[in-house]
Amino acid sequence: MIRVVMLALALVPGVAAAQQQQRQPAPRQDDLGQQVERNMRSCMGQSQDTALAARCMDAQRATIAPRLDTAVERLLATQQDPARRAALADVQAAWATYRDRRCDFAGSNPERAENAPADRAACYLQFDIGRLVEIEALLAPPPAPRQQQQQQRR
Repeated sequence: MIRVVMLALALVPGVAAAQQQQRQPAPRQDDLGQQVERNMRSCMGQSQDTALAARCMDAQRATIAPRLDTAVERLLATQQDPARRAALADVQAAWATYRDRRCDFAGSNPERAENAPADRAACYLQFDIGRLVEIEALLAPPPAPRQQQQQQRR
């Protein structure tokens, strides 16, 4: 159980680092990775309970779901060509189907017994965080060209 929670928490700082590399020029005060990590630690405390871990991860997923939905909608809105927008919607639907099947599979391992629900919850949370970071990076404005950056510094 601890392994599942530690894996989930270990991946969150990696997401935070990836976010920092892809971040817009004005960094957000409270980035996603730090927020999820803080909330997970607050929810779990010192508990070793796998059921609690699964509930905490599910709660974090519910917290970021509206942000993911909004990011997907914003990305779809950037597609002016209706065929391209439809293709992107298909990609997102295929991603969601893959995530669901992959995480349900992870959560059905009989060898993991009572840890399987936490494995499932960790999988879903990791997929959703990764997708959110990916989409928000696509929506971020491109960095300024080097010459403009150098001129701005002068």
